[in-house]
Amino acid sequence: MTARTPSKTTSHPPNEIGKLSLIRSSASQQDAAQYYAREDGDPLSQAFERKTAVHAGMSGNALSSEDIDATFQRLLDAKRTGKSAVYVHIPFCETHCLYCGFYSTPYKKERSAAYVDTVLAEIQAEKERTAVKSAPIHAVYLGGGTPTSLEADDLRRLLLGIREHLPLANDCEITVEGRVFRFGPEKMQACIDGGANRFSLGVQTFDTRIRKSMGRICERSEVINALEHLMRLDNAAVVIDLIYGLPGQTAEEWEHDLKMFDSLGLDGCDLYQLNIFPGGKLDAALKAGEVAPAADIAGQSKLFRQGVEFMNSRRMRRLSISHWGRSTRERNIYNPLMKSRANCLAYGAGAGGSLQGHFYFVQSNFEEYMTQRSKGRKPVVMLMEPPANAALIRSLTGQLESGVLDLNRTSHETGMAVDTLYSPLLNQWMHAGLLRREGDWVELTLAGQFWQVNITQALIDWHTNHATEI
Repeated sequence: MTARTPSKTTSHPPNEIGKLSLIRSSASQQDAAQYYAREDGDPLSQAFERKTAVHAGMSGNALSSEDIDATFQRLLDAKRTGKSAVYVHIPFCETHCLYCGFYSTPYKKERSAAYVDTVLAEIQAEKERTAVKSAPIHAVYLGGGTPTSLEADDLRRLLLGIREHLPLANDCEITVEGRVFRFGPEKMQACIDGGANRFSLGVQTFDTRIRKSMGRICERSEVINALEHLMRLDNAAVVIDLIYGLPGQTAEEWEHDLKMFDSLGLDGCDLYQLNIFPGGKLDAALKAGEVAPAADIAGQSKLFRQGVEFMNSRRMRRLSISHWGRSTRERNIYNPLMKSRANCLAYGAGAGGSLQGHFYFVQSNFEEYMTQRSKGRKPVVMLMEPPANAALIRSLTGQLESGVLDLNRTSHETGMAVDTLYSPLLNQWMHAGLLRREGDWVELTLAGQFWQVNITQALIDWHTNHATEI
């Protein structure tokens, strides 16, 4: 294969690499230059014009509605192999935070028990299927929405039901995601009693002013008190999310958030870049001038550097591009499994899972989900067959989540000469300051880590558009 090696004056790639989407991502042009990074500026802030997508490599062929059920039933009858997970979606939220793209169903107390009854029945209906019982489950994740909005008794019996009906490994990581609002000592203890061994709470920021502007309810002191209580229970890893680039957030306020995480002795922390979804509530509020401006890419890149340097200065263990752990209690099993496209059994309204490389999504409309489940039907509304390059996607997304890529391993997993395929691209990115290379090992620089989703997606799309030239 021949390809142009760009000079030091390579122009900035067009603003056409992928789309900001929760479902799919792919490059739209086939000109090789679109994948190249800018070489005449700061690679951290200027390598590309923008981020490509929320998640790289989300692609596949969607089956027609007529074929979904038969295909899904076939997948349930196939053995599950490798490390696997379970995802249970709790669609309820008391409020819709401005930045969130996942809100779906307002919480009502009377919905809690009925919903948990329905999800447990869904789990029991599949527990004897081959895809469920054939191998251990290594991670369970209650996500949302807001799982902690459920009533205490319902949280407890949902977790106990999962443990009873699913083949959890002895060391299975069981995560309850949530927020501090309405998550008091009774609910915390209910989760512990149910077997939860990890809490992931969306703090986003400790700053009360910014929290209120984003639709968060609890003040700084309430957040701190709740986290301290969880830590005193000493029965589970306690992890929080922090977001950089929020409207009105300064570098000083970001530093205060980082220092507060550290001072609380929490087990882990995710540092996430703010995503603004076109047409979403935050997008509308920004356009209307209802909130302070959010950080642009240059501003976000500085906050990213600040976050990484802080975590390094505190000797935190880096578990992924975005996640750090303080001690061995925090293992962060679920997220890397999902990045590597592991099998994931999905339950509940709006849940997404994968079996044998097929992504599937359960009906997200709460009322329709409940109606279909009352009829004994698993309401799978989307099922995507794996793309032809599924093995490549799995290898790239799984490895680059940790910031490194073993080309020899990827060649072994895909049967392709990936060094030959990617040499023009990797060489250009090295010149641009996005990565270092030693033999078969590729390691992302700080700038490469910031642009990791672009790099991963570009490698996937480069194969699609250039593999036939080898």
